[in-house]
Amino acid sequence: MELGDLPGHPAMRFAARHKASLEELLAKRLKALGVDCPDALSREIWLVLEGAMALALIHGDPEYIRAAG
Repeated sequence: MELGDLPGHPAMRFAARHKASLEELLAKRLKALGVDCPDALSREIWLVLEGAMALALIHGDPEYIRAAG
């Protein structure tokens, strides 16, 4: 998030690849479990997790992460 205004920064490219690979891995695991629409569900789960992590850091309160669960 800190580098959001620097789209060409190497760390942004690395972070984007890393996040995409985690989303892809989750989608593959969901698919293996027979979940309907695993790609969409994976994206939804990552959106909740990323938001929870960001808010936990901003507020210094891990309850956001527990609530996301």
